[in-house]
Amino acid sequence: MPEAFLGRLPSPPGNACSTGENNGKSEFVEAVERVKQELTEEIQNRRDKVEQKFEANEDKIKQNAMSRTGVSPQLIQQMMAIEKASKGASGEQKKALDAQKKALAGQMMEQSTNISMGEIESMKSMSKEGKQAWAEAYATEKKAEVMADPKAYQDKNAALMKDIKLVQKQKQLADSLGGKQMKYFKQLEELEKDKAAIDIQTKIKMLESEINELYKQESFSDEAIRAKQNAIRTLQIQYCNLMTPRYLDIVEGYKSFMMSSLKDYYRLEKLTNQVNTAQTGVEVNMEPGLMGLEQVSAYLQLLSGSYRYNQIRQLAVYVGAE
Repeated sequence: MPEAFLGRLPSPPGNACSTGENNGKSEFVEAVERVKQELTEEIQNRRDKVEQKFEANEDKIKQNAMSRTGVSPQLIQQMMAIEKASKGASGEQKKALDAQKKALAGQMMEQSTNISMGEIESMKSMSKEGKQAWAEAYATEKKAEVMADPKAYQDKNAALMKDIKLVQKQKQLADSLGGKQMKYFKQLEELEKDKAAIDIQTKIKMLESEINELYKQESFSDEAIRAKQNAIRTLQIQYCNLMTPRYLDIVEGYKSFMMSSLKDYYRLEKLTNQVNTAQTGVEVNMEPGLMGLEQVSAYLQLLSGSYRYNQIRQLAVYVGAE
């Protein structure tokens, strides 16, 4: 469960811009990777179980989907048998099976809509008035079916509305959580576009290029190179101090969102399972906590980047220095 991993997450480093050798970076990275590996395995195992449920019930799901259209079980079984045979067929056998499938599809359409393939073909050559007359006749026929058994129609309509409302609830909750989550990713995008940070990176690249040019000269000044290396180091420290606190603020905000949203993700899982069952006619439920674990994983991925802006080198070696 997500809660089991929360207590094992390392805290963000308080010295991510440290220039010392023993700044705790290696211990932090190891701790993050250790939890990340276990979390990844747990998530994958849960996803595999859901996929296996769908695969084990594939035929039943297809059968249920077709039966909701009003097609008879006999035609459904015939279509599934033809599709199964078509997978290994070729040549004349495949052509024959495709022809059977097309004919069977026509029968299924007529059962579900009461419209034959012949009617569809004849409509292509109808005039505008003819198509309108056909549509009016079809609407009258459907109205007569409803009037013949109004309770069955009401029951079917009520079940349909129940499913629609369930999907709407699921979508509203998923959209709400997705919107809150996206806020932090947009903040990260904006951080990468920071003009002051880009200017610092540009200055570093210019100094590195100047050092490379100095090394290409037959005689160069060690003192001049060291001065530029020190200037680069100063800019690297400035860059880290500018970006890291802002990045860690975003990570902390995401952590707060994740922890406060776990209950909502449990609710979203429950709604998603209900929607899947309603749509497939088969219970292929995911285990409670999968969505929450995925959020913990997303947070851990952000946390693992805590040192991403620390590009401070103890001893800078530049291309051409050999």
